[in-house]
Amino acid sequence: MEMHRLPDRSRSKRLALIGMILLALGLCVAVSIAVDLAAANGRDLQVNSWFWNLGQTQGWPFALAEFFSWFADGPRNIVIAPLIAIVLVVFRQWRWAVFLLVSSQFGLLISNALKFSIARERPPFIENTDLQQHLSFPSGHAFAGFTIWAAIGLIAWYLLRPPWANVLALFCLCVGLLQAPSRLIVGKHWFTDVIGSWLLGAGWLLVVWAAFLWWLAPRAVDARQ
Repeated sequence: MEMHRLPDRSRSKRLALIGMILLALGLCVAVSIAVDLAAANGRDLQVNSWFWNLGQTQGWPFALAEFFSWFADGPRNIVIAPLIAIVLVVFRQWRWAVFLLVSSQFGLLISNALKFSIARERPPFIENTDLQQHLSFPSGHAFAGFTIWAAIGLIAWYLLRPPWANVLALFCLCVGLLQAPSRLIVGKHWFTDVIGSWLLGAGWLLVVWAAFLWWLAPRAVDARQ
């Protein structure tokens, strides 16, 4: 079976525009939270309580949430992207390595900058004493779901041949998208934490993807490089 073809370079401008719109919306969510943390927590509490109760009364959603959360845990976020980037460089796919590192590492900087600037406390369902773990917005897991796991899914989709490309891309996408509800079920983030993270993470990924298609994507003459 043939490998999936990269989108045409002409699509990069539209992707960048969509990405910037999502980033702007994510920043609007961040501002609305930062303006009044207590009010934001009060608005989220009902939704958060529903997800928390679901996980506490039904064992399987909580177990599933912990399973998916494991993949985007902090230490793994720091290690997995550079490790895959090294493998890509070894196999002479340095362009994809650059794409992954920019998406993941700059994404981590964005996430942490917002986390320490807003300094939102976690929901009241759990207790955290570590400063990094005590801060809530944005959800690092949900953010990394796009900037790391969806990015890895894109790489698998275009570098591997079906059916492996399809299977690995779908798995990575599921891991990425399910970080948000998983964090609500385990009680570690507010509802707007994960909504804002979805917007910011997806927006950043689209901007980086657009830049990759415009400047770095292999063309027909150097597709084997």
